[in-house]
Amino acid sequence: SHDYTTGDGRKPENHMVTTLLQYTLYLQIFPHYRAAVFGALAASSEYKYDFYYDPAGIETSIVSGEVSADHYPLIVRQWRGLMWQGGAIRLALSGPANGFIFLGNPYILSTWIAAMLARFRGRPVFFWSHGWLRRETGLKGRLRRCFYRLADGLMVYADRAREIGVAAGFSPDRIHVINNSLDYAAQKQIREALLSGSAENSGPDDALPDSPYFLCVTRLVPIVELHQAIEAMALLPRCATLVVVGAGPEHDRLKARAEGLGIEVRFLGAIYDEMRLARLFLGARAVVSPGKVGLLAMHALAYGAPVITHDDLDWQMPEVEAIEPGV
Repeated sequence: SHDYTTGDGRKPENHMVTTLLQYTLYLQIFPHYRAAVFGALAASSEYKYDFYYDPAGIETSIVSGEVSADHYPLIVRQWRGLMWQGGAIRLALSGPANGFIFLGNPYILSTWIAAMLARFRGRPVFFWSHGWLRRETGLKGRLRRCFYRLADGLMVYADRAREIGVAAGFSPDRIHVINNSLDYAAQKQIREALLSGSAENSGPDDALPDSPYFLCVTRLVPIVELHQAIEAMALLPRCATLVVVGAGPEHDRLKARAEGLGIEVRFLGAIYDEMRLARLFLGARAVVSPGKVGLLAMHALAYGAPVITHDDLDWQMPEVEAIEPGV
């Protein structure tokens, strides 16, 4: 029997786990920032997880995580914004897994078929995704609702997504909020070491400006709208600096905009050393994301840095819910 959880995700009181239940996760890629989540899943004493994704990634600006045991390649083919993972169908049809977790992206066409085949075999299917970012109407909204109904349960990042889903006719028992996260245990350890002065090489960082500075850590892509932060800097006293960590196709345009306005912007490129990032977060007056803010909000708040972004929730990412105005 696969009826091993109640509607709210709790195990029934009389349930005894005698063997590891095997779950297969299908993702497009393994982003480096997912390493802690994958590691926590792999350490489970009740479930065995197999991870399938394209190790080459699908975006050059997202670095892949380090492959470990129970990680398997599943090539993603792309065409005009649509994707296909052919091996997912084969595994859903005949694989040994007790259940399946798919990235809840309706543009991965193979997931529609694989999810239906897994359900036909009596295997529970879950979709892991942002969920609803806003209320959708028209054909796009109907397609998304149809896609989400292929799953036994939805794992979404925010309470707002759950509220929109319930309003769209989904049972609240089928939508589970699992807030997005980074490696907070590692961040807490680094933060405490830096604040106590016990961190190795705790001397000054050359990347830190002498003047007060605002910080943005992001891929330099249009959706971040970082040009607004540069233009806002022109309204502040010239003693302030904007520090930008990240790389991407918008770099040259943003640099030219800063130079045109005479604004001091330090473009540090991509940084993946958490100790260096921690120093930058701890020293910043605030972290800025004029467009959508995602995991940057979680990263900043882990170090106590306030976050500035916009409040139009229809055009935000789920992680914005972590920000409390004035706190």
